[in-house]
Amino acid sequence: MGRLAQFKLLLWKNYLLQRRKVLVTILEIGLPTFFALILIFVRRRVESVRMENATYWKEFAVNESFKGYNSYNWMSEGPWQIYFTPNSTSAASVLQLAAERLNRLCAPQSCISG
Repeated sequence: MGRLAQFKLLLWKNYLLQRRKVLVTILEIGLPTFFALILIFVRRRVESVRMENATYWKEFAVNESFKGYNSYNWMSEGPWQIYFTPNSTSAASVLQLAAERLNRLCAPQSCISG
């Protein structure tokens, strides 16, 4: 049996299944359409505001110090605590490596919500 014949049989099977379960077919088509219409309605009701004075942060490399990054120097005071999620050994090792590269006394701690 060729691939085209198999594809036609699959389409015929799907057609029969859809025809036998009319309510399911209506829900499969109707619910996504209904939710899309809700999203469109909400989007039309909300006014968008253009922000003229956007904040742009200066880039920095992870292995450089944060000193002089901003005028407040809030990051030069330490020791730091870095909270992260999920609580896994790989995430903890990545955060510990970042702290070592920054030459900072740092204690990564997992932040578990719930």
